[in-house]
Amino acid sequence: MGTAVCTLVALLCCVAAAAQPPDARLYVAREGRDDWSGALPAPNAAATDGPFATIPRAQRAARELRAAGPLGGPVTVHLRGGTYELPETLTFTAADSGTQASPTVLAAYPGETPVISGGRRLTGWKVTPEGRWELTIPEVAAGQWSFTQLFVNGERRYRPRWPQEGFSFITAEAPASPEVGDRGYDRFHFRAGDVNPDWANLGDVELLTFHTWTMDRTRIKAVDRETLTAQRSAPTLSAVWFFNLPKGGRFLCDNVKDALDKPGEWYLDRPTGVLTYIPLPGESPETTEVVAPRVGMLVRLSGDPAIGLGVENLRFEGLTFAHSNWEMPADGNRWGQAEVGLPAAIQATGARHCVWQACRITHIGTYGIELGIGCRNSSILDCQITDLGAGGVRIGHTDYARNPDELASHNVVEDCLIAHGGRLHPAGIGIWVGHSPYNRLSHNEVCDFYYSGFSVGWSWGYGPSHAHDNLIEFNEVHDIGQGVLSDMGGIYTLGVSPGTVIRNNRFHNIDAYGYGGWGIYLDEGSSGILTENNITYNTQSPGYRLHYGRDNVALNNVLALSQEAPLGRLRAEPHLSFTVERNLVYWTEGQALGENWEGTRDNFRLDYNLYWCPDPNLRVFAGKSFEQWQATGQDTHSLVEDPLFVDPEAGDFRLRDGSPALKIGFKAIDTSAIGRRGAPGARTPVAVPRPFPAPMAPPPLPINEDFEALKVGGKPPGAQVYEENEIATVRVTDELAAAGRHCLRIVDVPGQKAEFNPHFFYEPNFVSGVVRGSFDLRVEDHTYMYHEWRDYSGGAYKVGPSLHALPDGRLVAAGQTLFEVPYGKWVHVEITCCLGPDLTGAWDLSLLIEGENTPREYQNLPCTSGFSALTWYGFTANANADGLYYLDNIRLEPAGGGG
Repeated sequence: MGTAVCTLVALLCCVAAAAQPPDARLYVAREGRDDWSGALPAPNAAATDGPFATIPRAQRAARELRAAGPLGGPVTVHLRGGTYELPETLTFTAADSGTQASPTVLAAYPGETPVISGGRRLTGWKVTPEGRWELTIPEVAAGQWSFTQLFVNGERRYRPRWPQEGFSFITAEAPASPEVGDRGYDRFHFRAGDVNPDWANLGDVELLTFHTWTMDRTRIKAVDRETLTAQRSAPTLSAVWFFNLPKGGRFLCDNVKDALDKPGEWYLDRPTGVLTYIPLPGESPETTEVVAPRVGMLVRLSGDPAIGLGVENLRFEGLTFAHSNWEMPADGNRWGQAEVGLPAAIQATGARHCVWQACRITHIGTYGIELGIGCRNSSILDCQITDLGAGGVRIGHTDYARNPDELASHNVVEDCLIAHGGRLHPAGIGIWVGHSPYNRLSHNEVCDFYYSGFSVGWSWGYGPSHAHDNLIEFNEVHDIGQGVLSDMGGIYTLGVSPGTVIRNNRFHNIDAYGYGGWGIYLDEGSSGILTENNITYNTQSPGYRLHYGRDNVALNNVLALSQEAPLGRLRAEPHLSFTVERNLVYWTEGQALGENWEGTRDNFRLDYNLYWCPDPNLRVFAGKSFEQWQATGQDTHSLVEDPLFVDPEAGDFRLRDGSPALKIGFKAIDTSAIGRRGAPGARTPVAVPRPFPAPMAPPPLPINEDFEALKVGGKPPGAQVYEENEIATVRVTDELAAAGRHCLRIVDVPGQKAEFNPHFFYEPNFVSGVVRGSFDLRVEDHTYMYHEWRDYSGGAYKVGPSLHALPDGRLVAAGQTLFEVPYGKWVHVEITCCLGPDLTGAWDLSLLIEGENTPREYQNLPCTSGFSALTWYGFTANANADGLYYLDNIRLEPAGGGG
């Protein structure tokens, strides 16, 4: 019998003989061998025994130790320093489970850094005369391996992209291909030069099309050089407006071989298997570590909670998990929100009492770690989860219908750094919680993401949800959104969530591309959520915002320095949506209350708040003075006084002596415990280079739509259309027209959730020059409609030209009654307004009524103060009543210079 076998047998015998044996220790090292015992941390002098060489061999030995009899202490597998390249996913099952007294532990050897890698280090480079490095990879040429990421000296490197700076913009919508029909969108028009049908390996070029809160990644299927039309390899998920490919929409072309020219870029030519890398200054093939990922899922904990079979009491300590692969599927990467369908590098199902402590998860193609179906009482502690293709941590699942054993609950994410996400898939979330209750997310730093920092809940509206009794506290959340996506928050919630508490967090530096960079965002149906002792500042949109919900409470928060308004509310509903008390509300632009504040104290209650804006002209409360606002019954005990912050512009919201905050019962917020306790006060900087360009405004988008080429029943192309049901709609009709055969028919009905539906708008992005808009309008009896030009560029929108047909029969422009609406007649409307540097603060209106020969002219009608750009050009049916109006020949264009 060999020495190694004798050693292992002796160890097993000792375990079996002792009633309460000591801890069992196994070792794995790069210089080990799998036919050794694994009982020694290093090879013996005779090189006849020592550590194992692979983790699976140590895993098998740990199982054998447990099979020999009960253990009184942990079974620990120590990994010596170095990189362990996985040939496949490392899988743990119930057979690897420990007990509370005897967990199974996979740990770093003291003082050393083992790396469990899904990649392969690439060597054997050839240097071309141009200084490029080239390497032929046979498995790639054979179709056995592909990768979309490359890591050089521990840093992510990016593939060549077009355009090389900034974004391209869709010039016009295109009808879906016949094979797609009305299932979604797959084609769009582009500007000459933005997509080139002669690019090498055109089928490997990836189209990155940005939607409101998601981005699709697909390949190019076809390019028509004559019509300048690009077709994606797969359509959008559906034909709803927020998945469309509209005029002005952003897109990028990734993995463009012909654009490879910058140091740090690389390109994998899949047909030939040749990898090309342009080195950065100072890099040499002999000393540079280049790693390409091969394995997508590094670790799987595979239990079956449906039959009560879990993976229990398994611990991972001090390990680095790195280099997970992601290959784009044939139909691309397309998810409705939060990249929820992507897998994770570490995936757990049925994990109970499992722990990841002081681990590093980095250089990942998807999410970092998922505690999925049936995962309970498991913890992620003091870990660094960084450089992520999508998000950091995901807990729970997306569907409600689970038997109790499959519900994920009572998990902890604490003292972790979760940063630099969305490197491939920008809608990834820092920490996502779906249908899962009783989780604690505390003392984390979550930063450098392009969508929300936290997302809790996965039920839109008031339907059943398991996302209740979750605690989110003492987290530092910053640099979220960064102008890439829209409709997000430092924390984002959904659905009925009784017992959920958001407290003692700091949310700041949150910016969306278009709209919705909120600090704390309670989206659809969010209910029963207590938000207290938080600080929000430097947010694009309100620090605290409720879409709709019931019985929420915002208490003792600091809501400061929003570009729009510190507080926001959208939908009015016939119940108590929230109570907002003892908050410090501070702003320097916009107004105190943004969006919709219709209703009474039966619908929302604000009181005992302290408001302050240094500019008295901006002390506006839902369009009212503070006294007028108090007369509505709100904020009757609130104050408008300087709270005496130490330095709010620098993010220091401590109170100086004499602060009036004490008068309203505000309690000072201790910020010393916010963030990682192992790194107090840490603010991790944003990683560079950015994977996506910095925000840039799209070019002006003229409108010229006569509806003649559209099918009856279609929606206006290039516009965002909001409809709540199949009756109140915005659709093309052939009932009548101002010219030709088609026009647009807008129908209003009572009983909708929002009085301003249906409505539709364009985003034309005119910022300077003289702009002329025109359309033909026909209003039927007592319909309430309006047309507005809005400027969202500075936060809370400002109104420029506006035209209202009121239900009492008056036609009103800029608050001025013009004449009675000529019901049943076409009126040609023409509006001219100066924008940007040419701004006059006024606009001109011309109205030509059907049957008349001379237009009625109105000059120098006033705009709202601050209106300077046209970013929203819309039409609204605005009554809780029946109504009908028609539009035809909608045009918008420069009238002379600028744009």
